[in-house]
Amino acid sequence: MSQGLDAFWGGFLQRLGVKYTYPVVHTHKGAEMTPCGLAMIAHYCSQTNTIHLNMTQMNKLASRIGDSAAYFSLAHEYGHSVQRHLGMLDKNLPVVVLELQADCLAGVFFSATKQLGLLEPGDIEEGVIMATMTGDNHYEDPSHHGTSKQRAKAFLSGLRNPTACFQ
Repeated sequence: MSQGLDAFWGGFLQRLGVKYTYPVVHTHKGAEMTPCGLAMIAHYCSQTNTIHLNMTQMNKLASRIGDSAAYFSLAHEYGHSVQRHLGMLDKNLPVVVLELQADCLAGVFFSATKQLGLLEPGDIEEGVIMATMTGDNHYEDPSHHGTSKQRAKAFLSGLRNPTACFQ
């Protein structure tokens, strides 16, 4: 699952002159403590450049919504790795800005796979559903990830125009 993301983001960042170290993807069957905190479903740890995936939850998402719901989660976490390599995580940006940008970057990857003819019918819709499902309205919470509407819009923005993620 991660090989396509490694190849895409490695090439993308290389064209920008940025050396990319692929994140290590660590799978587990439940919640797991990481150096960056508790990983419940999907979690990126910038300290170790590691993505933690709870495969029990990922499989539930795939069976409930479709395989691209789980793929969206992984692509979103890869977005955080891209942010790390571009220095975005060092800019003290609000969490919601970083989270929406990661959704946008997931859309960029979905766009590339669509152009290669690798998406199945319904894959984009599954990504939108996942973005919508993971929205929240806890505006005062420092870990606010964006509303359902904001997250879906960010994903679709990246799908339509990769430069939208950096505006």
